[in-house]
Amino acid sequence: MKTCDEWKQAFNLYWNNIASGKAPGLVPYEISRFLTDGEYSVVTMLCNGTLPKTFESTEDVTSLLASLVKQGAGTLVTESVYHIVTGSSVFSLPSDFMYRTYESCVINVPGCGETEAVVVPVTQDEFWRTHRDPFKKDNRNRVLRLAYAANNAATGASLSETGYSELVSSCPIVSYNVRYISRPAPIVLENLTGGLTIDGVSTAQTCLLNEKLHPMILSEAVRLAKEAWNS
Repeated sequence: MKTCDEWKQAFNLYWNNIASGKAPGLVPYEISRFLTDGEYSVVTMLCNGTLPKTFESTEDVTSLLASLVKQGAGTLVTESVYHIVTGSSVFSLPSDFMYRTYESCVINVPGCGETEAVVVPVTQDEFWRTHRDPFKKDNRNRVLRLAYAANNAATGASLSETGYSELVSSCPIVSYNVRYISRPAPIVLENLTGGLTIDGVSTAQTCLLNEKLHPMILSEAVRLAKEAWNS
């Protein structure tokens, strides 16, 4: 499906067949919302292993999401935020960040200069055990990373909706780099008015993902619409 009209016609065809003509008709904004949610759901399932095949499981599956792979640098948060230990560093991630595929840190090792270190994710529960283990703790070769929802330490207010990482390193961190799956652009079937947007977009645009994913996205969008109708 290459055009917005093709998406709308295909959705209505499947929707009418499933609903047997009993469900209310949906306006383009509603269809756009379901299609965008279906698109996001399919990308999520490919990334987290819900589907039989996942991102990077085969070259063919990897190519399906190739257009969403980006690389960027984390931005050090200089505001007063909560830290799990004194000396940890909190980095904000790119605004379109969805899933990590690779990450690394450049750290400054005293007497040796700058070197790249592997980033090892740890859960909140296992952090203290890992942090105190001489064989697993942060060192000149590894940096520990925890998921983080940044709040201002003074007010408790969320800084933004951007994702964050808290890094614990025994050496000063020079930079934090992330290769990631970005959030897909929304599907908007027609120009929206009255201040309406789909994920911040009000101008009509078709799906930008690989066409092999289109049938799966359409099926998931119709399923979500049916679920909403029955609830």
